[in-house]
Amino acid sequence: MSNILTSGCGITFSGERPTWTKVLKICGLNITDVSGPAISNQLIVNQLLTEVYKNKFDHVICQLTDSGKLDVEINNKNKWLMESDKLRNFVYKKYWPSSHSQDHFIKANYHEYLYSPTLEEEDVIFKLLLLQEKCKQSNCKLHILQGYKINWTNKLIDQVKFNRDYIIYNDYKNSEYYKKHDFTNQNTVPNMEFQIYFAKHICNNILKIENNKLEKFNA
Repeated sequence: MSNILTSGCGITFSGERPTWTKVLKICGLNITDVSGPAISNQLIVNQLLTEVYKNKFDHVICQLTDSGKLDVEINNKNKWLMESDKLRNFVYKKYWPSSHSQDHFIKANYHEYLYSPTLEEEDVIFKLLLLQEKCKQSNCKLHILQGYKINWTNKLIDQVKFNRDYIIYNDYKNSEYYKKHDFTNQNTVPNMEFQIYFAKHICNNILKIENNKLEKFNA
């Protein structure tokens, strides 16, 4: 059985909401999921790198998220900031994750005065290139997918092998499944019906693994 490593944001995270990784696990695929809710691309790729340097995998799926996210390492001095966040007052693996947000003054000020998009893009590309090389050395198939559209400006991205035209969330919004989307608390995670469809897409078209249980899987 293939060993599969996945990482991404809430689209992939097999936590509270039903996601495609959960569906594939239920159907018997051997998946190590290191995704996290609302985490940044830096943390998404870092967690993949940590795993591929420790363990052997046949497939690595890297689901990229929005740019501009901020992961804050929580300690006793800044814990109150996380607790005062009305939208994301939780910690994931010692980090307070966030998306673009005007709902918290610290996050709003960060994006207004401190955020450096050029440095972020370079950092993500260099990490992806390292991940690509490590997977090549390990004879592991790397699959990179964009959860949301990223406006790449650095030409180095051309050296990272993936389809930049396919966006998971655009696929979702253009589908019939989006009519049943849950908008609670500014949620952008696709619903269960789409996740089942996407799990079948991943299994059949990307991993190219036959799974009879998955074909019969319905919401």
